[in-house]
Amino acid sequence: MKTYRWATLGCGVIANELAQAMQKDGRTLYGVANRTYENAVAFAKKYEVEKVYKNIQDLFEDDDVDIVYISTPHNTHIQYLREALKHGKHVLCEKSITLNAKELEEAKQLAEENGVVLAEAMTIYHMPLYKKLQEVIQSGKLGKLCMAQMNFGSYKEYDMQNRFFNPNLAGGNPAYESGRRDGYDSAYSACKTAEEGNACI
Repeated sequence: MKTYRWATLGCGVIANELAQAMQKDGRTLYGVANRTYENAVAFAKKYEVEKVYKNIQDLFEDDDVDIVYISTPHNTHIQYLREALKHGKHVLCEKSITLNAKELEEAKQLAEENGVVLAEAMTIYHMPLYKKLQEVIQSGKLGKLCMAQMNFGSYKEYDMQNRFFNPNLAGGNPAYESGRRDGYDSAYSACKTAEEGNACI
């Protein structure tokens, strides 16, 4: 089976978690790019990443990169998605994948045109509770299910200055805005499925 080379764009807290997850699996990231080059160098040293890009565009143009993980601020996602997908890279992008449904549709179209996997790191789909809920629903124990409602996520005080509430600061959920409910695979473990040739879109 082919070993896919991952590069991360962004090296904050969540990118550290990806690098650690890969190390537990006996793998390492191939490349890293960041808007602050010195931070990328430090990240590469910490996780034994082979390649550090001085210019973000160089990551997209590197033919040795198969999968790009994007964990930059939400309002930068679409510009990086465009470049990664146009260059034929599979992409795992942190949530919220885009700022709105229009950007999401554009990204999906680019992925389809270039024959690559586009996935949003939506961890709820891999939590034990979610899997148990699916089992209960599919068993028919609840009868015909019309709607399920639950609280999930971080409890935050309502504040329009907080990005979680303000669409202009990357808040909201474009998947729901577009009417899409069938889920994006998430996190490194799910993208191992993509490496085996199964699409995540």
